[in-house]
Amino acid sequence: MSTLDVGFNALGTIGASMLVFGFFRVNSGRWNNKSFWYELDNLLGATLIIIYQIRYHAFVTVALNAIWAAVAVGGLVVFFRRYHHHRTRHRA
Repeated sequence: MSTLDVGFNALGTIGASMLVFGFFRVNSGRWNNKSFWYELDNLLGATLIIIYQIRYHAFVTVALNAIWAAVAVGGLVVFFRRYHHHRTRHRA
């Protein structure tokens, strides 16, 4: 196994770990499933897995993780809209 393969395997492992630990944090009550950190964790984890999967031509699961990342981006957009709405509402 080349050094490059080790690096890509590390990215995939880190990405998968992020998704699993994010899921654990929500289920244990440490994070809310609508929190910034949960959505960011999902986005970064899915992106790292996509990089790994492209390297090994696992395109079916690339599509799955691309959807996962897109949902996380949508969640972050909703989070920032709520945050902005909350801040502008309390300034008045």
